[in-house]
Amino acid sequence: MGFLEALFGGVLEPVSNIAKSGSGFASSFGFVFQPPSQPGYTVKQGPSGKLLLGPGKPGGRKLPEGDVIRLKTARDSTIVAIFVPYKPDFLPAKQTTMSSYSMAASPFPENARRPTILFSHGTAIDLGRVVSFYSEIAKDLKCNLCAYDYTGYGQSSGRPSVADTIADVDAVFAWLLRRGVQRQDIILYGQSLGSGPTLDLAAREKSIAGVVLHAAFASGLRQVRPGGRYFPSWFDIFPNSERIQEVETPVCILHGTRDYVVDIAAGRHLHKLAKRPAAPYWAEGCHHENVEMSSQYIPHLRRFLQGVFGTNYG
Repeated sequence: MGFLEALFGGVLEPVSNIAKSGSGFASSFGFVFQPPSQPGYTVKQGPSGKLLLGPGKPGGRKLPEGDVIRLKTARDSTIVAIFVPYKPDFLPAKQTTMSSYSMAASPFPENARRPTILFSHGTAIDLGRVVSFYSEIAKDLKCNLCAYDYTGYGQSSGRPSVADTIADVDAVFAWLLRRGVQRQDIILYGQSLGSGPTLDLAAREKSIAGVVLHAAFASGLRQVRPGGRYFPSWFDIFPNSERIQEVETPVCILHGTRDYVVDIAAGRHLHKLAKRPAAPYWAEGCHHENVEMSSQYIPHLRRFLQGVFGTNYG
């Protein structure tokens, strides 16, 4: 038995289909990345030349319209992202190529000072499976929504790794800034796996408006081996417990009391470590996949946004 197998009790999975680059051996943990076997959407060029999201299969649900782009990341992946504005009369930017937009264009000037939620999704879904639901959530909250797919998910290229998810969220964040969205108007929202890249970015970007962590884990290795001893951050996968202590903005934590995937103890731990913890939402009776369906989910997020932007935001 090798050293890693002895240390982690045989939890390491085969890595033939997982990226071996990134944060050393940590990138090869199969439990982290579980992209759907079939993409939940398509990307096509519309009659006007702009990119559109289409259903993943014939007869599938129509996906929301917005500003769709293929972004090149610092790790040379090409990922898909979409900006869905709050206002219904949104006019997308003029697209110059299949993979870029004119830098002189201003695709959402009327929404530039409106709160924008940058959403990083969980491990077993892709952009096509979340964008419709969360665009409605953002609409209820009077916010713009920006969502994206990780490397190796949906119609994004490559294979997923820890380092790639961080490069992915960085590329999307930079795109928002180029398009005129202000740092102080961005809420980073990370669900489950998405809490990793979300906290990594939030720890580095001190001027963002706030952070929402939804069913977040305390760290990758603690998730594998909850009873294990302390792991230094350099040895960890997504060391959320370390990163959250570097976040300077308000952090709102949402977690189900009956989460059987990531125990609520992780959410409570992160809440305790946050420098500026907002009121948490411990969703009574909810598990890992249905906190967003609870009756107080929208009201709680609205109160959080009012605390960040003022009671008359939007």
